[in-house]
Amino acid sequence: MNPTPDTASTQRAPIWPEAHVAPVGPGRFTGTIGEHWNALQGLNGGMVAAHAVRAAEAVLADLGVASDVHLRAATFGYVSGTVAGELDIEVEVVRQGRSLVTSHVRTVQQGRTTMVGRLHHSAPWEGARYSDAPPMPARPDGTVPLTGNERARHFDRVDTQLHPTTVPFGGGDRAEWLAWSRPGHGGHFDSAWLTMFGDYLPPAVFARSTEPSRAVTIEYGIQIHQAAGAWSLADGERLTAHLHAAHSHDGFAVEDGWFYLPDGTVLATTRQTRLAG
Repeated sequence: MNPTPDTASTQRAPIWPEAHVAPVGPGRFTGTIGEHWNALQGLNGGMVAAHAVRAAEAVLADLGVASDVHLRAATFGYVSGTVAGELDIEVEVVRQGRSLVTSHVRTVQQGRTTMVGRLHHSAPWEGARYSDAPPMPARPDGTVPLTGNERARHFDRVDTQLHPTTVPFGGGDRAEWLAWSRPGHGGHFDSAWLTMFGDYLPPAVFARSTEPSRAVTIEYGIQIHQAAGAWSLADGERLTAHLHAAHSHDGFAVEDGWFYLPDGTVLATTRQTRLAG
């Protein structure tokens, strides 16, 4: 069974309720992120970004945008560390066109900006259809579960299997992760979950390093290549993730990611700029 769009997602509660936000005023929301989302170096940035997506979705729903308008691209800049606890979110719609809505989002803790984001929601457009993306890696035997620890508790939030040669701080030849993950909630997931997952795995530079080092994300971008907004996987199916930091210089590394549906279709791509050293 191939994964299918969940076309009724806009008519019911979010598939992934963990990134919950509550309105507190026009364009203003609050959310809470627990300590179980602590990552290696602070709170997982993807989870902060997922809250921003949820808040923007709520604003767009209030504006009455069409049901086929979903997140297609977003960029998040992390300007200071977010800690577990309450998070304030501010959304400003910059422009609302007939098919494309652009918004700015800011997250705040105790009066301090922690993240700024720019989001583009759109209905599908007619256009060229092709893909020269790397083919989906095949899952080998002997994959190893990714598990959390006290320093990185969030790795227990998604059922994830790593390629057996992907060893953190193993001094490998390539700064690369290959992973296969199963979304919770029966294999159902949406744009907010996918935004979180794009920043879920450990930094790819850790596969090449021989000891722990800084790898804090400065900027994170995600592009979603299917307009469904929500998806469902069959029993036993997984998403495939391929992350590669092909270049590192002057203390910064650029990491590209490809995320595949089980049939090999590219669902999303990501690019992160990280500290590396």
